[in-house]
Amino acid sequence: MWDALFADMPSEFWPAMRHTLWRVDYADGLALTYSLINLMEACFWLGIAGWVLYRHYKRGGGSWNFAYALTFVVFGATDVIESQIVPVWLIPVKIFVLACLLACRAVVVRRYYPQAKM
Repeated sequence: MWDALFADMPSEFWPAMRHTLWRVDYADGLALTYSLINLMEACFWLGIAGWVLYRHYKRGGGSWNFAYALTFVVFGATDVIESQIVPVWLIPVKIFVLACLLACRAVVVRRYYPQAKM
């Protein structure tokens, strides 16, 4: 199945996806700052995931809250990776996770908090 799906894909695709756009250089102050900002961002997303779970246990809600919290955790994990290295494959992964995050948010707000604004 997978062979047929990727048969028309250029042979340079997968090596190109492994290409590194940026790697942290601890001697460079700007690179170190970028790395630290990404780590702080990851902590922020993990904190939001914790808040979503806290709100779930405090007010109730369905299993969508767990999916919503999980997407924040995965988004935070991508920031941890980004703090060290930015391979090409990370960009579409971050876009996909962001789309999942927005979709989960729409479902959670619609189902459990209909009075809230999106």
